[in-house]
Amino acid sequence: MDFDFTPFPVLETERLTLRALNLNDAKSIFGLRTNKEVNEFIDRKTPRNLSEARAFIDRISKLTSANKGVFWVLESKSNHQLVGTIGLRNFEDEEDYAELGYEIDPSYQQKGFMSEAFDVVLEYGFNQMELKTIEAFTHKNNTASIALLEKQKFVFEPEIKDEGFENNISYRLKA
Repeated sequence: MDFDFTPFPVLETERLTLRALNLNDAKSIFGLRTNKEVNEFIDRKTPRNLSEARAFIDRISKLTSANKGVFWVLESKSNHQLVGTIGLRNFEDEEDYAELGYEIDPSYQQKGFMSEAFDVVLEYGFNQMELKTIEAFTHKNNTASIALLEKQKFVFEPEIKDEGFENNISYRLKA
């Protein structure tokens, strides 16, 4: 599986533009990645300042330019605010596989924004990237994330473990 994310694949939905992350997003990314509600079920190091948010953006940009992952900002078409992120990474050639990760600002939750983003990202992953399997790990108590995955027809895989994250469970969608 050789991917080329140049030019960056901008995706559109009715209410969102899914675009590349850039340094102008540092303040919004800092706010999203330090939000207690967003991080309730995510085990990750939160940035302590804007400099660390910029370093995260730099890491994501390098990952994308090396074609090792693709990470979209969910930008509201109505107010041009960054409302969340979604991305595909951890590609595995043998299985034509990618892992899906996502997060959304609490003020935009339960309004269908992430479902819109899922629709275009899954279409891109299966049709443009020719993936056969997309997997998402979520915390076993994150009922909103589980409901979203099930709505998108992902199937719970109880035997799959997320190494190093004992509270995460796996959901997979096959092409």
